[in-house]
Amino acid sequence: MLLVIDVGNTSTAFGLFRGVRLVKTWRVATERLSDHQNISWRGSEGQRIREVRVASVVPKANKALKRQFPQAKFINYQDIGIKIKVKKPAEVGIDRLVDALAAVKLYGAPAIIVDFGTATTFDVVSAKSEYLGGAIAPGIMLSRDILHERTAKLPRIRIAAPRHVVGRSTVEALQSGLIFGYVAMVEGMIKRIKHSRYPLPVTRYKVIATGGLARLICKETDVIDIIDDNLTLYGLLLCQKN
Repeated sequence: MLLVIDVGNTSTAFGLFRGVRLVKTWRVATERLSDHQNISWRGSEGQRIREVRVASVVPKANKALKRQFPQAKFINYQDIGIKIKVKKPAEVGIDRLVDALAAVKLYGAPAIIVDFGTATTFDVVSAKSEYLGGAIAPGIMLSRDILHERTAKLPRIRIAAPRHVVGRSTVEALQSGLIFGYVAMVEGMIKRIKHSRYPLPVTRYKVIATGGLARLICKETDVIDIIDDNLTLYGLLLCQKN
């Protein structure tokens, strides 16, 4: 069995594959990775794991993972297997490259991948399956937390779509700005990408969303073609096939 680990700034996702079938997933807070109980697998499955593969964007978390999984392979851009057409490939978050690989292999190219994580990222794959780069914006939860921390009166709200765009309370106004504001950003960015200097017929792009808040945002727009909660985990599986 293959254990894959996607280490994000906020949470870490684990996936257990038997062949090409994803048989179990779970998450823990990245800040708790040093707790052995939080990163160990359950039951007897651990005895059958033959390989561990990690995509990490949090260097300080790697020490705990290496201690727990000394055989782990930490994926880098050279393991991705598609052309990376940016100036400094090593600077691109490995999760973004793994997502691009998964998009190509599972859904085809050209593609736009939107990942709703700690940051909201947009990544573009050409019709030739080349990773072209993308854009990075603050994530929804990060924006919410900053609004609360850097203002005197704005509360830390639950992220949910309000009934009306025009909020009738401070909480509703914050929810509207976060949810509908991010929907507008996603729609605008996808439109700009489709009409950028890599012109293709706009209908050819597959737009794929992933990340913890993808489903919440995508309910409010029709520009997303596919939602794949496990895109990065499958990308880590597919690294072995290049």
